[in-house]
Amino acid sequence: MKKKSVFKTDFECNSHTTDPESLFRDLRGRSPVIRHLWSHQADILRAYYKNFKNSKDVAIELPTGAGKTLVGLLVAEFRRQADSERVAYLCPTRQLARQVGTQAAMYGIRAHVLIGKQKDYPKKEISEFQSSKAIAITTYSAIFNSNPRINDAQALILDDAHSSENYIAYMWSVEINRSDNESLYKDIIGLFKEGLPDSFYADIYNVDDTDRRRSDLIELVPGMYVRNYVSALRDLLDNGIEEDTSSWYAWEIVKKHLHACGVFISFNSVLIRPFIPPTLTHSAFTHANQRVYMSATLGAGGELERITGVNSIKRLSIPPGWDKRGSGRRLFLVPQVSLSDEEAMEIIKGAVTVVDRSLILTPNYYESEPFISELKRKDQTILGAKDIEDSIDSFSSKKNAVLILSRYDGLDLPDEACRLLIIGGLPSGMNLQEKFLWSRIAAFSLLRDRILTRFTQGVGRCTRSDNDFSVIFVLGRPMVDFILKQENRRILHPELQAELKFGIENSRDKESDDFMQLLQEFIEQGDDWKEAEGAIVNLREQSSRYADPISERLSSIVSDEVSYQYALWNGNYEDALVSAQTVADALGGDETKGYRGWWYYLTADVALALHETTGEDNFLNKAKDCLKRAGKCCSAISWFARLIAIGFRNY
Repeated sequence: MKKKSVFKTDFECNSHTTDPESLFRDLRGRSPVIRHLWSHQADILRAYYKNFKNSKDVAIELPTGAGKTLVGLLVAEFRRQADSERVAYLCPTRQLARQVGTQAAMYGIRAHVLIGKQKDYPKKEISEFQSSKAIAITTYSAIFNSNPRINDAQALILDDAHSSENYIAYMWSVEINRSDNESLYKDIIGLFKEGLPDSFYADIYNVDDTDRRRSDLIELVPGMYVRNYVSALRDLLDNGIEEDTSSWYAWEIVKKHLHACGVFISFNSVLIRPFIPPTLTHSAFTHANQRVYMSATLGAGGELERITGVNSIKRLSIPPGWDKRGSGRRLFLVPQVSLSDEEAMEIIKGAVTVVDRSLILTPNYYESEPFISELKRKDQTILGAKDIEDSIDSFSSKKNAVLILSRYDGLDLPDEACRLLIIGGLPSGMNLQEKFLWSRIAAFSLLRDRILTRFTQGVGRCTRSDNDFSVIFVLGRPMVDFILKQENRRILHPELQAELKFGIENSRDKESDDFMQLLQEFIEQGDDWKEAEGAIVNLREQSSRYADPISERLSSIVSDEVSYQYALWNGNYEDALVSAQTVADALGGDETKGYRGWWYYLTADVALALHETTGEDNFLNKAKDCLKRAGKCCSAISWFARLIAIGFRNY
């Protein structure tokens, strides 16, 4: 008998994979239920291979329920096999990463889910990623941190990319919460007292915590005051932030770049962050050969570039056939079209008793509180984000359960897992910078795309296949007003346009009992609904997605916006001034008036910084002129004029 060798000699042969579509047929470990690619998936993969496989940044749009995850995993596996690349697939949450890992196993794709503490990643699994023997499936935070364990991926697949803004920007965001560290919070606002309106300072410094109206107050510290007190601010934060916390790690990154950050102050917290995250300064992101952005909706206003800090991303648009139809069916009900706020809440309280499980999506905890307090009285089990951090089973296995979340992405609740969804509030102001741009600058043109994207992501959580269906209640006056406006709805997908129009019209002139009847008829999917289904299909065929000129204008300037941020981050004020002025001058028209004012302020601020470093009066004159322009665009910001009258007197 031949002696067994102590050496391993059965090495893997080089892959003969030719393209992602062919790769699917060669996945021998694939589950028998995964028989073939859908035609649109094959079309997307062919287009990617032919036109985009060598592009640095490419975005792929596939609507909810169209098999986006399989496409992303096939692109990842193709690059791993064909080019022996290290590939990381990024998800917003740990729960979604586990879900993608399960799907990869079903497809026969070798992948490891690497989540939790980086030092605890299994040695075998991380080594298989490093040697390109398996894909790493992980979270955004695993890549976007100051010392990532996965720091040399050659290809990055970014899932739910349009929902990644906070996950990415978090790396450069220092947030001081008043409830956690009130002394540091008060030291910071005291440091900048001179640069804040007197009434605002008085309102936030000493105020009864029970006065909820104060929670809406927010201001930006003018850049000149940040530069004047930069040393004192560094001392405060060096000594005041607890080590090894998320804010401490972010502070270590931005402390030398405060000139490139905004300082936002609210009643509840202080946020220090750059306007656009400078992701290309982070080697774990920038050194990848390719970054693929997967999303159910790409938008047309350049938001993906602003979110990711990339000047230009090529787009592989929605495949033919899906430009009209979506996945599943949704019945939108909008009680506040006909009824009072109190009556609408009573309808919600009744609706959650009709189904086993309900999902409520709100922008923040403050807007979740009314639902929590009201539904607890109905003996509903209330669950939150922590309850589903690793698995959705804790929700989908319960009855009389309500899941309340402040995120709109990364959640699959198909079929009987959830039939009732409540969108409770306008998904704007997800961080202090965004809240400032929305409520103070009135940059509606910029943030509309984000709101529509979040709304689209949110309403797709419970309809994950062609035969799936769910009821969606839209609640909250700002959200209702937003979807009632035709100019907002007409840039949505035609299927969603049709569903919204049908729902709005069927919510008019209704009493409380009528809404419950509509809910019941839809859940039963009987003959009455079949006629309604035909009406929605007819509306869909009459609808088309409007090519919005405002979005096109915003898209045309995004490269200059990103260039401005990198120039400022690197202390190159001259180039930052050119880019900022270019953006401001390109934003003509009333539709972009607020956002134009914001960019005139940024132009003024960098011009003033140049005057401070060079002493040249032409930069001071430029700053004054741009501040006057900013003031005309943003009447709600009183300190634009105040800076000219008071703030420049030392110059």
